[in-house]
Amino acid sequence: MNCAYHSEAQNVAFCIRCGKALCNECVRNVRGSVYCENCLAESVGGKSAASAPLPHAETVAGTNPGAAFALGLIPGVGAIYNGEFVKAAIHLLIFGTLISLQNVSRFGEPLLGLMSAGFYFYMPFEAFYTAKKRRLRAEGIELETPIDRMQRQLGASKDKELWGGIALVVIGGLFLLGNLDIFDLERVGRFWPALLVVFGVWLLKKHQEKG
Repeated sequence: MNCAYHSEAQNVAFCIRCGKALCNECVRNVRGSVYCENCLAESVGGKSAASAPLPHAETVAGTNPGAAFALGLIPGVGAIYNGEFVKAAIHLLIFGTLISLQNVSRFGEPLLGLMSAGFYFYMPFEAFYTAKKRRLRAEGIELETPIDRMQRQLGASKDKELWGGIALVVIGGLFLLGNLDIFDLERVGRFWPALLVVFGVWLLKKHQEKG
């Protein structure tokens, strides 16, 4: 995101009053709070800066990183604590799907077990960084978390929504057909290594695009 006043400059913080992105040149730091030039002028209101009452940053509810991490150990609850209800539903769906797939097929148990464990420990860390980011944003500071960097590396949001939707349709369709006894999910489970092939092709494609 770029500065609201200098489009060529990268933002480093946000004004706690109007929320505009600010670069180093535009940041006005007063008593640990970040303001833009306009909001600082309004808060002074013609009085001297020493005597003018300055607004205080409001405490945002649900922004305790420690509590978010602890609640994140329960699938979906950490996201609910951060007010991200859609994300909570997605976390529950993904975790439940991974557990269900382990019960369906014995061929992919090692891989699915690792994926389930990895996703389980991802959820509390994601909740922790989200809460920390929200707390700092309320103070006018924008934090780039490891989760943000990982999501940026995975691609644009529209691509993630596209592939996420395709994955849900495919997985939901397989379970539906399996419940209708149209084909045996145990047999389909033998083809889980194909996922590794698809992932490898995707990595090669990303490398080719960078080159």
